[in-house]
Order: sequence, then structure tokens, then C-alpha cells
Amino acid sequence: MNKIFNLVNKFPLKSFGNSMEPLLYEGDLVFFEKVKAKQSKINDILLLKKGQLFIHRVIYKHDKYLITKGDNNSLSDGKINPKQILGRVVKIKRGRHSFKPKDLYLIQSSLYLKEIIKIKQFLEKNKLEYVFLKGLPLHFYIEGVHPKRLYFDCDILINRKHFSRVNKILLSQGYRTVNTHLSKPHQLIKNKITESSYQKVVRGFPINFDVHLEAVFMMTQLGRLDNLYDQKLIDKLTDELLENKQKIIVNDESFYILNTKYLILYLALHFFHHNFQGAFRLELLDKVIKKYKLREKDWLGIKFKMAEFSLNNFVEPVFYLLRKYFRTPIPRLINGKKIEVNIFDSEPRIVSGIKRFRNLLFLSPNSFWRKTLIFLNPGVIYSSFFVLKERLFYSSRDISKNH
Repeated sequence: MNKIFNLVNKFPLKSFGNSMEPLLYEGDLVFFEKVKAKQSKINDILLLKKGQLFIHRVIYKHDKYLITKGDNNSLSDGKINPKQILGRVVKIKRGRHSFKPKDLYLIQSSLYLKEIIKIKQFLEKNKLEYVFLKGLPLHFYIEGVHPKRLYFDCDILINRKHFSRVNKILLSQGYRTVNTHLSKPHQLIKNKITESSYQKVVRGFPINFDVHLEAVFMMTQLGRLDNLYDQKLIDKLTDELLENKQKIIVNDESFYILNTKYLILYLALHFFHHNFQGAFRLELLDKVIKKYKLREKDWLGIKFKMAEFSLNNFVEPVFYLLRKYFRTPIPRLINGKKIEVNIFDSEPRIVSGIKRFRNLLFLSPNSFWRKTLIFLNPGVIYSSFFVLKERLFYSSRDISKNH
């Protein structure tokens, strides 16, 4: 191990596989520096030896171990002990060009923020109601520095009645809509638009905006799901999110984000929406709570809103996970419902959708009999057949490969 350690800190290694795309591509030359486990930070890119050599990102840090994961992988690498760390990436050479990861992050986030400012100014010029739910403005406000990873989306909540005007603004600025429907029939059968996604490539970097028309934490693919959660409550929550915002200043520009109580509630719902997975989402929520240093009356306000909107089943597991993984200072008046979940892994789209529907079904605050009626929902019926068809297709393809 010592020989390997000394070699990689003197000579570059050639990158292999696609687990770290789009940061690292196969064939890139990667340079390292010596680093100890205690010096490693979340988002560092490390060279590790766990059975075999690999280069992955730190996504969680514990006193005794790290958790790493490839940016392009669904599964994490499990616990990494200090002896398995060989070095930290400091430079990448691709063809004739060399760059440091931090410089790439700086360029990408600067371009992204510039686009965000441009769109924000159009919204304000046209007097369109909006609030940034998450994304770079929130990151800069909470962290105070450029991100140490590539940023891929920015979520904006707008007033539904302004959607056509917001859509026109984004299209006029070179963005194209991204089709997220399962198929053409699915698009026709869907009975509610909850969000619209847009993308534009700027100097080789994709810039994405997700424009939300409501407080999205259910299943955007299925439309209305009143049997699991009342649409009236979603509409009321959406109105409150648009009304309860605060102005922050980033790079001499003002942005509207959610005020403290609603920001914590929304980020918890967002983590639930992603099946309680994605350590970086939970880490952000932890940092928000620690930054604001909430008092008991603030937590009482959050608890009241959880009860008012029947969100306890969705949010309480998030608070349990915050205490477990980040020791977040959440008072005992906020209940935490125990849940067994791997926050470090993720799944393919189809599997993730199945799990999301299952979570909604079991955690819904509605009665058992009302919940069972969801299986008569046309969107649910169609999606069930679509998922079954996809799984049969991939199973048959795998069988043919093995023969």
C-alpha cells in the first residue's frame, strides 16, 4: 500500500470508466496530492483502494469513516476507512488542456448564476411573482462560497396564472422545454401540470431551470392524487410559499428565497420526494437549520404548519435522519419518526418512481379506504402498465444476452 501511495503522489493516473462523468472522462490524466482522512472534506475527489483502485467523491464524513460515491453511479461505495485513502485529486489533464476541479466548479457556477440573474431580472421587470426554492442563490447564501461540485438545476416557484408569460421569457432566452413524460399517451392522460423543465447549453455547460407551478412533493408524473393528499392543501401551501419569502443579497444582486420556517419545511418535503435519499440534500437542510439557529418558538411554528397541512408522516422521518447523520440541533418537541433507509444510494428512474408511489401510499394521511381508490386513477393505471412493460422488456433483453 505504501508503494502505491508514493507512486500516485508522484505520477498521474489515467482515469478509467464513466463513474465520475461529467467531471472525469475515461482516458483523462489525474494528478493527486497526499491527504489524510481528517483533512478530507465533503466533495473532495479521492483516489481509493477498496479491493480495486477507483476515484470517487466524498459525500459524507463521519468521525471514523467516509462515504464516497461516483457522480454517475447509483450506489455508494460503503464505508471508507483512513487506510483506504491514497490521495486527493488536484488537477486533471484532458488532451492538451489541464484544469483544477475547483476552477471548473467556479466557471460553471459563475455562468449558472449569470443566467439565474438574467431570468430573475426578466421576472421582476414583468412583475411576475416568484421565489427560489433551492439552487445557487440559496447555496451562496448558506455557504458563502462557490459550490465544490457541478450544479445542475435551479427550482423556481411561480404563480400558476403567470406560467405562459414565464414560459415565453425562457424560450426567448434560448431555453428549450425538456419532455419528462413517460410517453405521448401519458402526456394526454395527465390531468394536471405541476412543473415544466427548461435547458440551455452555455459554453458547454447545461443550464437547467425547473419551473414549479405548485409545492411539488408528490409525483409530478401522475397529476392529481387527491386520494393520497388533498389538492386543496397543496394549493394552500403553494400560496403560503409565494407569500412567505425573504430577500437575500448575493454578489450585489437581490433574490427571493423562502423564509426560515417554510424553507425548512420545503427542503424536508423535497428530501421525502426523493425517497429520503441524497446525502447532499440532507446536508443542505442541516446547514440551513444550523445557520438560522432557530429558537423554540420557531420550531413551534414549524410543528404547527406540519399539523395544519397534515405533513407529519412525510417530514418526521427527515428530522430523524438529520439527528442520526448530522446531529442537527432539533428540539425534542419536533418528533422524528424512525426510518430505515440508505441516504447515500439512488435508483434508476423506474425503480425510484415505484418507491416514491409506495412511500406516498403508506405515508399518506388519508384513510385506508380513500387511499385504495388511487388505483382507479387513470394516470396510476397507465403508469403501472408502462412500468410493467418496461420491466418485462429489460428482463427479456437480459435473458437474450445470457444466451
